[in-house]
Amino acid sequence: MKNKIVIIGLIILGFVLATMIIVFLNKEKSPSIDIAQQNIEQPQAQIITGDFSINLPVGWKEISPVTGTLAMAFNANEVVKDLKAQDIGFKSYFAVSPDTLQEKNMDDYFQALKNALSQNVPNVVFTEEQDKIINGKSAHAIEAELTQQEIDFKVLMVVIPGQEKNLWILSFNTLEDNWDEYEEIFYSVADSFVSKK
Repeated sequence: MKNKIVIIGLIILGFVLATMIIVFLNKEKSPSIDIAQQNIEQPQAQIITGDFSINLPVGWKEISPVTGTLAMAFNANEVVKDLKAQDIGFKSYFAVSPDTLQEKNMDDYFQALKNALSQNVPNVVFTEEQDKIINGKSAHAIEAELTQQEIDFKVLMVVIPGQEKNLWILSFNTLEDNWDEYEEIFYSVADSFVSKK
């Protein structure tokens, strides 16, 4: 489980990832487009691998995943107004990571996940949890708020079981002030996830 805690830490500390991909993000200069309008005007894109598929919101671009993740995408059209978030090149993004239950049941896993997040990000506050059904599988969603580099973020993590003891963790990250704009988009993307293993 220790290596999985590191993976989860990487996902959440993905806010720091923003500084790692700042050069890439700064090369992506796209005009601002209303998010609701994007969904009407363009066809749905997907990330498809041998292990899973997931929808990409319109205007989002897939990028090379960091260690511990299998896929990542960010909102290339996002205009970030928060000056500190601008300074680190942050744009809202999501990541897909694999994990395993090992000897845990799902309830124990969720608690271990929250404990790992609390250890890696001491100021994290879990604001909501809910059970969901995603493509016929019982999933669990956890929303949290945290502050990194004096920037307030909102995170959605969705844990989806795969085959046998395999799990998938979808991590969605945006600025806390933008949560109302992204909540429906994040949950819709999570609902599109299809596991192949």
